[in-house]
Amino acid sequence: MAFSTERYVEIASGHITNRGRADKVTNLPSLIGDTKDLHELYHSWYTFDEDIKRHLNGKNSISSFKGVYYLDKIILDLDKKNLSDNDFLSFVRFFVNTELKDDLGVKDEHIQIWFSGTGFHIIIPNLFGFTPSITLPFSVKSTLQDVFPDCDIIYDGSRLIRASFSYNKKSGLFKVPLSLIELNKMTFDEIQKYATIVPADINLDKYEFDNVTPYLKQYLKLKSDKHIQSATIKRSAFDIDPTTVVTCMQSVLSKSPVPGERNDSMMRLAAWMRRNGLPQEVVIQTLAQWSGNESEAISTTKSEFEKGYNYWCDDEIMSKHCDPKCIYFKRKDYSMALESAETLAEKFVVFVKKGISEKAFNFKDIYNINYNFWVLPGELVIILGDTGMGKSTYVSNLCAMLRNHRIMYLSLENNWHMTYKRFCQIVQGYTHDEVMKYHDELDNVDDLYSLFDHISFGHMSPDIDKLQETVAYQKPHIVVVDTTDEMHVKNVHNEFDRMNQIIVKLKEIATNQDCIVLAVHHVNKDAARNGIVNLHSAKGTSTVVQKADKVLTINGDEQHSDRMLYSEKNRDGGKLKMMFEFDKKHMLFKQKVGPTIGDYS
Repeated sequence: MAFSTERYVEIASGHITNRGRADKVTNLPSLIGDTKDLHELYHSWYTFDEDIKRHLNGKNSISSFKGVYYLDKIILDLDKKNLSDNDFLSFVRFFVNTELKDDLGVKDEHIQIWFSGTGFHIIIPNLFGFTPSITLPFSVKSTLQDVFPDCDIIYDGSRLIRASFSYNKKSGLFKVPLSLIELNKMTFDEIQKYATIVPADINLDKYEFDNVTPYLKQYLKLKSDKHIQSATIKRSAFDIDPTTVVTCMQSVLSKSPVPGERNDSMMRLAAWMRRNGLPQEVVIQTLAQWSGNESEAISTTKSEFEKGYNYWCDDEIMSKHCDPKCIYFKRKDYSMALESAETLAEKFVVFVKKGISEKAFNFKDIYNINYNFWVLPGELVIILGDTGMGKSTYVSNLCAMLRNHRIMYLSLENNWHMTYKRFCQIVQGYTHDEVMKYHDELDNVDDLYSLFDHISFGHMSPDIDKLQETVAYQKPHIVVVDTTDEMHVKNVHNEFDRMNQIIVKLKEIATNQDCIVLAVHHVNKDAARNGIVNLHSAKGTSTVVQKADKVLTINGDEQHSDRMLYSEKNRDGGKLKMMFEFDKKHMLFKQKVGPTIGDYS
């Protein structure tokens, strides 16, 4: 295939939402502007030939583009998130000096460092040997997500990136280059000061890489239609009733092995095929073709046929591919899944190594306390508090801080604009009036939402039986239900029975979907009258606290700002006691730390 040499990018000028225009890469310097014309400029992560101009005619995005994608350089996005300035700079230095240079062997001349005005863009040439194709974004995402797990995932085909030397309206700084020496020696304040000025003569040619022979091709993960077909076992190999097919296993078999999960996946595949009556030699042949490792396929299959392991819907591998369309989804019976001690041991190793680090969070990591208080996947956490104590606001504050977690937030007592306004207040410390003024002066959507874009929001009260389907689709790390009172249960009119079913189902969702469920729950009338919330204050049946793994209470005086967060129940041991100031004006829970505050064991 012959490819055009003229390269185009999609442009967004003034604001990231002003997209839908294509321009030549060589024209970028003239579009950046100068200190007299301060405006933001973004361009597509990939480059294109003239087909992009025809595609964008009458459209405002490249999201549905079906042509060829090109990639000459790779832009790695490092976001500050909730790190301090010093910690963030240390992280960037470690990434460049250790992960890029030492671990991968990337040469100094192949590393460009750009301070974007808030974070860092690390640019390297196409060292993996990506080739132009219509499926290029899939290969790029598959490869880079695996090699650079600490970078933001910006590899999809429609993503825009801030242009070099352009203005960052949020910080009032420019995107400027740094040398390796400058990165390693300058403080964060010095870097910010350096970014206040942009050169008068912008020469982007200076930052183009010469023709570089790829030397990281061993990490390349192909993901084209042809590759997928070659890695997929033909349906004729499985002469079985379609109604016995498990969709999660189909999904695993249709893709290349995931690094670090190949053997575990082979065990599940072998068990699935054995249960469907396939002979041992067919299973070996199939797994050898899928994995590319015949000896491992033989040993895995023999072990499965000798010991007869069974894996169920809540298994750490199978649950990743859980599909509500599966014939088993609606009638899964997790309570009947029997597992050997050996299987539990294997699962626990994975849980300790991956589950905790990826999905759990520790209060010690986000607050100033000197003891651990972990919240783990599979746990139901009930948050109790009287009206006016700010229990919903506290959960919102907590979620805003958990930037590394995918969160599904069901705000069922507030409308969408109230929820959005509250999170704007939390992440920026704005008052109500400041949020309204800020958005009134905008012509387009601003990037303020980027500070809480790890959260997806729902405001329609779902049926409790349908919630698990949504969680299975979205696969969040954390599900927030605010409040349990607003959940629907079909054909149940008794309040006690309704709440009982809600709490039982929420615990099932936490367990079966391997996520954390944070449920905001109202207190009973006695608690409301006495003003003291404890383990016995939960509205409804005793099931609420019985099913909960943790119960956190928020107490205080509505006329004053002091609030105490206390763990009334923790199934895994350990107590939590923290003091906060509830700043209602800015919707902030500010931790109070003193000689005895925040030090409770």
